[in-house]
Amino acid sequence: MLLFLSATAFAQQEQDSTYNKYDHYLGVQANQLIKQLFNLSNSNTAVNNPYLLVYSRNSPRTGWGVNLGLGYSYSEVNDGDAFNKRESKINNYFFRVGVEKKTSIGKRFIFSGGFDITNDNQKNETKNTNGGSSFETETKSKGWGFGPRATLNFKITERILLGTECTYYFRTGKNSLKTSSSFGPTEETNDKSTQFLFTPPAVLILIIKFSELRSAKSLGVAN
Repeated sequence: MLLFLSATAFAQQEQDSTYNKYDHYLGVQANQLIKQLFNLSNSNTAVNNPYLLVYSRNSPRTGWGVNLGLGYSYSEVNDGDAFNKRESKINNYFFRVGVEKKTSIGKRFIFSGGFDITNDNQKNETKNTNGGSSFETETKSKGWGFGPRATLNFKITERILLGTECTYYFRTGKNSLKTSSSFGPTEETNDKSTQFLFTPPAVLILIIKFSELRSAKSLGVAN
């Protein structure tokens, strides 16, 4: 999809008498891809950045624009044997939106600074069955936050960039744990959490840039 958008944007750029109205940047986390292409390391260290897709729309004249981030993961696991079974379902959702300003540093680098508002919803359900008895746990976490974000992008070409980002978000949320079993009562605990979370620039983002063009005729400009 990213390569298709790049080709389309390049074709649009070839039109005569056009002006950039907005620049669009669509990116996806690429740590595993970069690792396999260049065989950088055998480490399986997880990247602590839940936003798998990022998108920004910026003015080429001022650099100001909006930024979105989205992350969603769902997994369902069934394992065990005929006497001891386990079923797990994990459903996590992360979203952010904010403003930013992009600034070119030389010919190859683009720096951006911004401020985001975040929202997340995480849920984990696990059921263990042993013979005729069962034990179930359900954990939920809902929260929101805000804070600054900084990114640095390197231009591989004019349309393909490789970037990274770091964030320092304040987050507040509610957490709950519910347990139930076939041999006892259901118990539920709730608590609130407030924290500052710093995410270092460990994520690599592959970005495609494409431009929203406006013709000179639509602007009333003569050729």
